[in-house]
Amino acid sequence: MGEVLVGVDFSDTTRRVLDATVGLLAGTTRSVRLAHVAAAEAELAGYDREDFEAATPDKRAGQLGDEHAQLLALADDLAARGLTMSDPVLVMGHTAAELVRLAGEFGAELIVVGSHGHGGLHHLLMGSVAEDVLRHSPVPVLVVPATGSRP
Repeated sequence: MGEVLVGVDFSDTTRRVLDATVGLLAGTTRSVRLAHVAAAEAELAGYDREDFEAATPDKRAGQLGDEHAQLLALADDLAARGLTMSDPVLVMGHTAAELVRLAGEFGAELIVVGSHGHGGLHHLLMGSVAEDVLRHSPVPVLVVPATGSRP
């Protein structure tokens, strides 16, 4: 049986995605692999949450190290909650494309992702990762809505 690939981005929606995964797979032997897709390029000035700071290789390496540690902690949490875990994976690139690629690489039979429910303008300008995964995935996709999002 193939595994379940769960995309996480460390946002508030991640907890809902993990809880839905546990609810879906508790008591099964289906293997779960967490995946985080890190941004491929440096942050844009003016879009950062923090004051502008020059992007350096050392700074980016530190960010990726922090994201990897977070990913391992989430995998440990799911294992403690009774799920069978495969090694988590952190890659860089376009989120939807990488999740679909990883699903093929690991023989996933299901992809689980979250939807942030940002609204129409954000969707128009930035697109939707969940929608892109749905559109391009050859396997079923479970989209977990953000808290308070509406259909």
